[in-house]
Amino acid sequence: MNLKHIIISVSIIALGVLSINAIRKGEPKDSVDKRKFIVNITEVKEGGPPKKPVEDEYEFKGGKFFSQFLMDKFDIKWVKYEITKDSTYTDEEQNENHYTEAEISTTDATDQTVILKCVVDNYDVSGEIKVTKKDKLKKKYEFTGKEKPKKK
Repeated sequence: MNLKHIIISVSIIALGVLSINAIRKGEPKDSVDKRKFIVNITEVKEGGPPKKPVEDEYEFKGGKFFSQFLMDKFDIKWVKYEITKDSTYTDEEQNENHYTEAEISTTDATDQTVILKCVVDNYDVSGEIKVTKKDKLKKKYEFTGKEKPKKK
């Protein structure tokens, strides 16, 4: 083999590896990656009526989660999430559905912890947010919503 054949072979292999990486980059990392949800968040108070719901958008992207509500209230920017359950099931009409549970947890410098647990069942999302300080519950929120339609 001469140098020309070696260079052509190496070029073809390099192009193939780069193409595979480019294809993988566009694929979702997990079942909630690259998804956005419109949710209504309601503060839960013991013994009192619930407050008026606040609309928010939840975004999962690249292994991280973002909520404008959490940003405004608790100065939480993009934070890593963990998938705790990921499965499929068949409903009564024999449709296959995807069920995912995710947990987001972060603690700031003042020892305030925000824990968000959410359940994504196909296009619906629900869950709760607990805010604690020194292991004492300060605030609790519940949310429900649907996936935001993707632009064409």
